[in-house]
Amino acid sequence: MLTAMLGSRYKGRRKGVAVRQGSVRQARLEARLSLAQVAADQLSRTAIHLIENDRVKPSLETLRLIARKTQKPIEFFLLDPDGQPDLTEPQRELRELERLTLVRDFAAVVKLGLALLPKKWSRDDAALVHFYLGQAYCRLVKPKEALMHLPMAREHFERQDDEWSAVDALDWEASALGLLEDPQAVTVANEALERCRKLNPRPPQLEARILGHIAGMFVAAQSWALAISHYEAAVNAASAVKDLLQMAKMNHGLGGAYQQLHQPAKARQHLDKALALYSIESDLSAVYRVESDLGWLLLQEGQVDSAEQHFLKAFAGTEELSIDRRGRGYVLANLADVNLRKGRLDEARRYLTEAAQAGEASGERVCLAEVHILGGKLEERLNKTQVADHHFAAAIEILGEVDMPNRLRDCHMAYAQVLDDRGNVSGAARHWKLAAEIGKSAALGVVINREENEAQSAS
Repeated sequence: MLTAMLGSRYKGRRKGVAVRQGSVRQARLEARLSLAQVAADQLSRTAIHLIENDRVKPSLETLRLIARKTQKPIEFFLLDPDGQPDLTEPQRELRELERLTLVRDFAAVVKLGLALLPKKWSRDDAALVHFYLGQAYCRLVKPKEALMHLPMAREHFERQDDEWSAVDALDWEASALGLLEDPQAVTVANEALERCRKLNPRPPQLEARILGHIAGMFVAAQSWALAISHYEAAVNAASAVKDLLQMAKMNHGLGGAYQQLHQPAKARQHLDKALALYSIESDLSAVYRVESDLGWLLLQEGQVDSAEQHFLKAFAGTEELSIDRRGRGYVLANLADVNLRKGRLDEARRYLTEAAQAGEASGERVCLAEVHILGGKLEERLNKTQVADHHFAAAIEILGEVDMPNRLRDCHMAYAQVLDDRGNVSGAARHWKLAAEIGKSAALGVVINREENEAQSAS
């Protein structure tokens, strides 16, 4: 009789695990789940009822199912946790993966996760290891590696009818596809959003994160109105549960979107709010990124002194956090730009040298292109025209290879202005023309992408 209640996955007699009286019922009620929701399609409600009333000892597989559904560590249920290290030790390792994820030490997540994979795990626990690895690789901007783990985890969660975890994994899968600029990214993300909104209870934090990822994809497609609408929806979802970190991220995104729409007042409003929220959450790496964005916004408005103060704060943040990867090169390049505008050419050269080193170390080719553009302007100021020409040619080559049409257009425009000031009218005209042609092509591509994204969003 009990065998039938445990479902078709039950094979032979299994030794029951001694659980603490009332722990299963307590966990279910705290998770706000019904008997049917805990049982899913693997057990019967009667089986869960018998376990809750201490009439049946659950098998290890059943206890793991209950722990996963109720989001409790397995030690919570055990009558003698210290006396069962074979059960508790794997859970400690999984909790360490979770802890490292929460503190955003993603390099450590990858190191530990890869070390754990060869161990003998239950299918449920192996799926969690793959999930944490996939998420960490996404956060480290390694989407190909992420996609080696996330689909595997999601498919297992779906087989186990663990829809919450499946949606979570699907969102990160969409994020990885977005980083690869895969056209299916928005479709997958919208599926994650639709499934998230069907969960009961509906998780606002997960919903906010999915909306934020979709907004980021619309930013990449330069669909600013759609990006803003999704960011605002994400802010509303995060506000419902006072998730300050998500609210900070969404305001940061809104600031960038309004900046692209040439609405500096709104951009500044959202960036200031993001800065305040990141500071409350002590997310120092995010604080320096917002400082850098504020500096760039002010620099475009010609407020060079104020921009410099923000860039210096951002640079101090990268030094304090010992950041030698993404972002540092851009901060250094912006400081070089400030010093170039102020006529402090030696300081500008020093910052450009450091920016080039940072860009090389992190493989940020767009940063290197920016260094070449500023280097070209610097050498032109020193009447070293051949060296200046070399820098602009290098920047044009890089931006053409990385397929960044807007930046390539701006590079041609900057070079055209340099040539025009030099008196090379024909050379300037050629680069003005190239910039115009790129602008027309890019505008057409944006219109097509926007129409496709709007159609996907509407469906």
